[in-house]
Amino acid sequence: MGAWGSGNFENDTAFDWAADVSSVDDVRRPFDRLKRDTDARKGKSPRILDADFGCELLAAAECVAFMLDRPSRDFPQNLADRLRNAGKPDNLLFHQARNAVLYTMRHSELAELWEETARDSGANEWLVVLTDLIERLNPELEPPTTGPGRLPRSPGAPTDIVGTCAFCDGPIERQQLWSMHVDDAYEPGRARKKGFSLHLRCLNARLHHKHAIADMKFDPDNMPDLDKL
Repeated sequence: MGAWGSGNFENDTAFDWAADVSSVDDVRRPFDRLKRDTDARKGKSPRILDADFGCELLAAAECVAFMLDRPSRDFPQNLADRLRNAGKPDNLLFHQARNAVLYTMRHSELAELWEETARDSGANEWLVVLTDLIERLNPELEPPTTGPGRLPRSPGAPTDIVGTCAFCDGPIERQQLWSMHVDDAYEPGRARKKGFSLHLRCLNARLHHKHAIADMKFDPDNMPDLDKL
């Protein structure tokens, strides 16, 4: 790989791939290759994707997010012009994109390269980008207000500030609120020691890529056909 940054178009591989994209079929091609490769390894350990292929998959997933009107800030203008009339992604393409992001996060040389970088910097900015990409690929659903283990949702707008992030110390909007609780594992009888509010992106930036949380939401009327992924 040549020049690279944490953004999914901040590398030469993604730019080279994007230069040849002019249709939905072009966007789908990396996902179809991922399916062929993973099908060939059924029953075996997951294939570790090479870094260049990982970059292509994430750039293709960004194209799907663009088609959902949720582009990244670094989405290339010339690519946007070519895909502007591509229409909305079909159900399969949508699920292929999210599956590709998750697979690249868990099983790729790209993930390992960013894990090495994070050891020096203390935070994995690439995982922040992937957390954001998954959110932009998620369907827009009304969150349930009741359920096992769920607190009643307090009234207010999704953008109301409801807490402060334990990692970045920044404000947390209601729709971004996550929480984490820390216990003393050696004395399980003791009360919970501490609870924290946080942004998911801030938590993922401190986790190993194999353990980062992929907050994938599912529309019951548009569930994936696993045989096609």
